[in-house]
Amino acid sequence: MSALKNSIISISILLILSGCSIKHYTIGMSESEFKNSEKYNLELVEETSQHTVYRRIAAADSQMKPLSYHYYYFNNGTLVRTELVEAPKPGIVLLSK
Repeated sequence: MSALKNSIISISILLILSGCSIKHYTIGMSESEFKNSEKYNLELVEETSQHTVYRRIAAADSQMKPLSYHYYYFNNGTLVRTELVEAPKPGIVLLSK
């Protein structure tokens, strides 16, 4: 009976892990395909007639302050580059008495 129980637990864990999919963006994918796959955590940063840049939060701290961003660069509706950028950290100011 314990072998069956272990099998059921193992299958359940595998199903849960397979449900947590990771989004993959490939160079050459269309801008509309990208926007359809990333609807909520996406910000338009720059847009011209031939060039578009989007940004999404890659990591945040416990207070939801961004630690890093992913930038996605499109030329003529095609993904040409991605970049991971650390969020700038505020400078520390020491006040002397």
